[in-house]
Amino acid sequence: MTTRGVVIFDIDGTLTRTNRVDEECYAQAVHDVLGVSGISTDWGSYRYSSDNGILHEIIETHCKRAPTGRDFRAVRSRFIELVSVRSRSDSEGWEEVAGAREILRELPSMGWTIAVATGGWGPSALRKLERADFSISTTAFACADHAFARLDIIRWALRAAVGVVKSSTIPVVYVGDGVWDFHAARAGGYGFVGIGHGERASRLVEAGSQVVMSDYLDRSRFEHALISACSQNF
Repeated sequence: MTTRGVVIFDIDGTLTRTNRVDEECYAQAVHDVLGVSGISTDWGSYRYSSDNGILHEIIETHCKRAPTGRDFRAVRSRFIELVSVRSRSDSEGWEEVAGAREILRELPSMGWTIAVATGGWGPSALRKLERADFSISTTAFACADHAFARLDIIRWALRAAVGVVKSSTIPVVYVGDGVWDFHAARAGGYGFVGIGHGERASRLVEAGSQVVMSDYLDRSRFEHALISACSQNF
């Protein structure tokens, strides 16, 4: 079957309601390893919205030095540990965005190729998906372990899904909940569909997102949004 296009999904806030878990565990890992408290968990305030990019900036800003490989390994390990512990002890904070599991199952049969691209580190990202009852074992996947910048992570997922990072014959849409997701899609020449509600949705609209949905329950509306977003490919 010829693909109608490639749909690449972020995870936190897009497929799963794990934003709070992500923010709290990341801030705790930074404190436990580096002794730094009070970091901003507005990931859009950082130059690079990936776990590696955020940590790089935190160390430069708060520790007044260049980060080392040991820093990255230690914070990454502690963060993964914290997410794992929380996933076993907390019953809340792991829900899917309504309809997300079903839309991931159905899109391929509708002619779309799917992939997942997150700014998080791989093991913790996959644990969140597992805890929210997603199965992506056969889905192209990219994360902060593959690249530093969000756009490069998206490109990695796209290459894994269809073998290219840009093609005039294959429309690409990135689905995300952050303004940084929108900007990455624009920078890559890809279409964008926003997922969010309240203040997060308002920020996406203000940034320029033409479509923002709170969930995936209206499948026909979401597919229409994808088709419309394909025309946004720059």
